Amino acid sequence: MAKKLGFFSRLKSAFTRQKDSVVDISDEVIEAIEAQLKQNPNNFRLRLKLADSYLTRGERENALEEYCKSARLYIENDFTPLAIATYKKILNEDPSHLEANLELGRIYQQKKFYADATTYLHKAFDYYHTNDLNNKALKVLETILEIAPDKEPYKLIIKEIFPEHQENAKSIYSDIIITKPDGTTESEPTPENRTADDSFFDLGAELGIEIDDIGDDSTIDSGEPNATEKGEPHGVEEIFQTLKSTYQDDTNDSDTDKFHYNLAMAYNELKMPEQALQESEESLKSNNFRLPTLLLRSRIFMSQGSLSTALSQVQQGLLEKGLTMQDFLTFKMQLGLILKEMGHIPQALEAFREAHSLDPENQELANEIEILGNSI
Repeated sequence: MAKKLGFFSRLKSAFTRQKDSVVDISDEVIEAIEAQLKQNPNNFRLRLKLADSYLTRGERENALEEYCKSARLYIENDFTPLAIATYKKILNEDPSHLEANLELGRIYQQKKFYADATTYLHKAFDYYHTNDLNNKALKVLETILEIAPDKEPYKLIIKEIFPEHQENAKSIYSDIIITKPDGTTESEPTPENRTADDSFFDLGAELGIEIDDIGDDSTIDSGEPNATEKGEPHGVEEIFQTLKSTYQDDTNDSDTDKFHYNLAMAYNELKMPEQALQESEESLKSNNFRLPTLLLRSRIFMSQGSLSTALSQVQQGLLEKGLTMQDFLTFKMQLGLILKEMGHIPQALEAFREAHSLDPENQELANEIEILGNSI
């Protein structure tokens, strides 16, 4: 049985995966992952690992197919930010990918980010129009007309391409329909039939209840499938579980703040650090998410080797008002890690000692202090 990681190890490892070097993926590894997926097709971690492996090997079509399957699993299990990040990763490889553009348009429409929804739906329209799928192209345009902040360009497109169209009439496609792998279809929920499941959720709160159940997943991260893995989100739950103790959820948090923060976390997990940093600029403006966002940004910059910038994020966090003891502990631990990486051993030792004074039973901190103390 794998040894269970303590809090300090989880905190250190949660954001370090993107530092792993690219390895040559053998046929045996691919076959082993595929064999496990046949037994458990809903394993989030394995399916994304397979997609990443295909992409590393240059098998682009297979990779995109597996990324789509991963995104659908995230949607089915209400992990919307991870689905968004996965679909955007698909668009990095294929900007005209139909499913990715339609699903992103649908999701952003649900979240009332109408400008973003319009952008992706316009790409879906271009695909349909280019491939002479006129009824579907018209339906997408009708949806865009309902939500676009600037409707005039799309009215002109309809008049030019569909001169017989009446503005109050509906095309024969009453909804944008995406066929699922099992052959069934799913229509876009309307405001009237939308359920609580379609509303925004707090991914951190959903995943944080399992903080004591984190195991050692180093086997799968090294490219070798772990036969004991269950069907759970790959890795991002570890990040949220580690960060959950740094702040208390506020029931008055706006959906927009949660959306930007969760999406930044998802981008980082999907190894899209630049997008994560860009999205985190929005959550930095939120009083409720500023502290965890600063910690997230610090870890991203640290993983990129930008240690001075990572240090500045932690220093800003330590200057914030209303820090709880747990906040202070978490930021001091991060400070120690950065200073250690920079080679400032005495300062790192001081930071670890301050953290240990708040958590004297933390044996891992004690070991870190002993190791650094002996190195001076």
